[in-house]
Amino acid sequence: MDRKKIAIVVMSGNLLIDFAGPADVFHHADMLRGIYDIVLVSPGTSPLYAFSGIEINCLRLKDLESSIDTLLIVGNDTGSNYQEFYDWLAVTHNHIRRIGFVGVSNSILERSGMKIDLNFFRSRDGQLFTSGGVSSGIDLALAMVEEDCGRAVAAEIARKLIFFHLNRQAYQVQFGSKVDTSPVAALLKEWLEEHLHESLDVRRLAEKMNMSPRNFTRVFTKQTGISPAKYIEKLRVEAARLHIEESDMPFEQIALRCGLGGLVSMRRLFLRHLMVTPSDYKRLLKLQKYENCN
Repeated sequence: MDRKKIAIVVMSGNLLIDFAGPADVFHHADMLRGIYDIVLVSPGTSPLYAFSGIEINCLRLKDLESSIDTLLIVGNDTGSNYQEFYDWLAVTHNHIRRIGFVGVSNSILERSGMKIDLNFFRSRDGQLFTSGGVSSGIDLALAMVEEDCGRAVAAEIARKLIFFHLNRQAYQVQFGSKVDTSPVAALLKEWLEEHLHESLDVRRLAEKMNMSPRNFTRVFTKQTGISPAKYIEKLRVEAARLHIEESDMPFEQIALRCGLGGLVSMRRLFLRHLMVTPSDYKRLLKLQKYENCN
């Protein structure tokens, strides 16, 4: 099997686990399969230091050799001039198989020129992976290892790192702070949760808020950063996930109760938002319960 270069770009060393966690995952996978070369890369020319004072030895961009299979961008740009890195990324990102963002700020995403969905602890859109950082960065790396080496290898690494791969409560929808503090979303959320099984078009929501459909859509999107339809979709998936966790209700009934249409639609939306099917999620919950009891 051809070796794959994993380049981890350390934007700051504030939290060592942000890059050390994923690096450990890939290192353990390399010990099992001999598949990865892992390097730490600095986006600038100055040495990087952790809050603890530890110096982080990194390669510079110009020192990178051979093609990169997977690029992880980790941490926050703390105000340093990393324009050379962003220019490099704009030119090379289409030639990299996978790119992951771990605990990065919105400014990094904007300067990268790539549109990312940060509404989940871990999400994927084509070649792009994101995670909220810290331990969810380990989840992201495990997902990449599973893609390359299979579930058994990822599960073995997860056990060594005392993580339960794919069974963490990271499947909870992580509505961004803009949504959590949005007046219009806060006013609607409780009512929406009681009517998820009904048709919820923009006109009906606008009437509930005593607004015109056009103005409601504009205000909602501005306040929350997402469209009303996307927000309702996430609420429905989250409600279905909770039903699976807390009851033995048949999937068909859950899909209808949460307004997901049917099993096919429910499965598609689970894969889109949670990266797992409803049946697999149910099995993983049972397995987690078993492991916690032993």
